[in-house]
Amino acid sequence: MDVLFYAPQYRPNLSSMIRSAEFYGLKKVYIFDSNNLLLPPTQSKKARAEMAHMAKVWTAGAIEYVEIIKIEDVDAFLSNYSGRKVATILDEDAQHLNNFEFKLNDLIIFGSEKEGIPEHLIANVEETVYIPSLGKTPCLNVAVTFGIVIHHALKSSGIQ
Repeated sequence: MDVLFYAPQYRPNLSSMIRSAEFYGLKKVYIFDSNNLLLPPTQSKKARAEMAHMAKVWTAGAIEYVEIIKIEDVDAFLSNYSGRKVATILDEDAQHLNNFEFKLNDLIIFGSEKEGIPEHLIANVEETVYIPSLGKTPCLNVAVTFGIVIHHALKSSGIQ
């Protein structure tokens, strides 16, 4: 089971997702980094060193155990991915997370905090899932969403 973080916008969210990925035993994560969160600040060596330290602190050391694979061309990556592609979206026409069975060869895609996953990418996935809201808030933080979905995915696929 693999995950793709599509255009994350905030380092703390990305760090939390990497930390959760390692916690759940994922060995790698794919990231389409259009917001350059993986690049260190370029002002000085001190800034780069501080960024590396913060990445380690934010991920509680998980960054040392998870391979970060930067994706340059998402369309090509998705076209060549051999497993089923599953997008997490805010749409009640998608499958309810509790009723969805993940497979070991799935790629689970998580969108950016503000924009989600672009329509042209959603059109090229096999499945879409959503987490229903019981309250008034229409959506969750992407890092929280990741934790909920990956827990369910591992449980429903028999890994956990």
